[in-house]
Amino acid sequence: MKTNRGLRGSRGAGVRGAVAACVVALAAFAAAGPARGSAFPELDAARTAAQAAPGDAEAHARLGDTLLEARDTAGARAAYEAALRARPDWVRALRGVAGTRMAEARYEDSRNACRRVIQAAGESAPEGRVCMGQAYLVWRRSSLAIEEFNRALAADPSNAAAHSGIGDAHARANEIDEAIAAYRRAIAADPNAVEARIGLALMLERRGDAAEATRQLEAALAARSWSADALYNLGRLAGDHARAIEHLARATAIRPGFTDAQLEYGRRLSAAARWAEAVAPLRVAVAQLPNVAQAKELLGIALWRTGAHGEAEEMLRAAVRGVPNSPRAHEALGEVLVALGRTDDGIGFLETAANLEASNAMIPYRLAEILHAAGRHTLATGFLDRALRTKADFSRAHSLYGDILHQQGRYAEALASYQAALSGDGQVIDAARIRTRVQELEVWAQHRGPGGR
Repeated sequence: MKTNRGLRGSRGAGVRGAVAACVVALAAFAAAGPARGSAFPELDAARTAAQAAPGDAEAHARLGDTLLEARDTAGARAAYEAALRARPDWVRALRGVAGTRMAEARYEDSRNACRRVIQAAGESAPEGRVCMGQAYLVWRRSSLAIEEFNRALAADPSNAAAHSGIGDAHARANEIDEAIAAYRRAIAADPNAVEARIGLALMLERRGDAAEATRQLEAALAARSWSADALYNLGRLAGDHARAIEHLARATAIRPGFTDAQLEYGRRLSAAARWAEAVAPLRVAVAQLPNVAQAKELLGIALWRTGAHGEAEEMLRAAVRGVPNSPRAHEALGEVLVALGRTDDGIGFLETAANLEASNAMIPYRLAEILHAAGRHTLATGFLDRALRTKADFSRAHSLYGDILHQQGRYAEALASYQAALSGDGQVIDAARIRTRVQELEVWAQHRGPGGR
């Protein structure tokens, strides 16, 4: 069994202390999102089947599988133990118990559970050796793990789990070619080897073949439609936000404690300007990653966009403390402070954002908007000059410049600015208003006296 997997590694249930993290995440998810039952129908069906047949070991084992996918490790362990009461020393259920310990990254408990598998299956049986190899991977002892997987292959050369385990060991050592070869052997032995296909996809991505990685993940999902890891990685690799959101919504519904998936889900919703929806997964991510400034920055921006300015300020100040050189956090905090009426403080943060991201013409333009609204025209034009040095065809900046000059009675200069606005990029301007103003100023220019402005 695999813990939460991502290209950069999981920060969720696959680390020590994951059970406590899942409790926090589940509580946050329950408060912010839909009921778990309707979100993971395969778990509902497995639970119903187990309740209907309390003596059916297979039904309890299936329930354990779905609970383990959700990373409800305590519930999964109880389900596997129920299967063992109905069918003592059943290797499948014993292996499930071991999987719950691996998901919690508890090496000694994993090793002890695998010893039970070896005792039940036989000293040389592949099931026990694969289990022990995976326990060694939890302990980060790749060489010992490979020895166990090879012992499994000596008994069963086509054992897909053993080949996949060898792939995992090589992947941990950054031996990409060796990992790819092992995962391909696993898939050749069992085309429905979900973990092998996910592992192969991650290695292919690291080698730069995102298209083939995506195909492998789609094949994994076809084999197991409720694989949270496959869904997460498909969402992460998707270029289209709508497709990414679809996959990530399903991954987080299946496994609410999947931190990387919650963070990516919130990020993709934010990128699609679905700010209100982004708040819930980002709250879960912040609860699980209290020291990660990126999560707080994303949540702070989503809260700002939904009008929750007080909480947004708290999150964004924490983000700025964590990453003092983040232009996005400074920009958002500046906007929040302006919205709260603390304009001078907000301008300070926005100016810092402009300095951190000198190539972004929009931030100095926004500063000019705020200063213009406050009647501080000299400072406003200074920021407009800065924006136009960065983006000479910035129609919005030329338009605002024209308005300020017009208000100051500097009509000839205003006319030039309005004409530049019309010939610029043309984005987000009231072209009809500007054309009317140009016509008025052209008439003025024709009739002004020699000393007129």
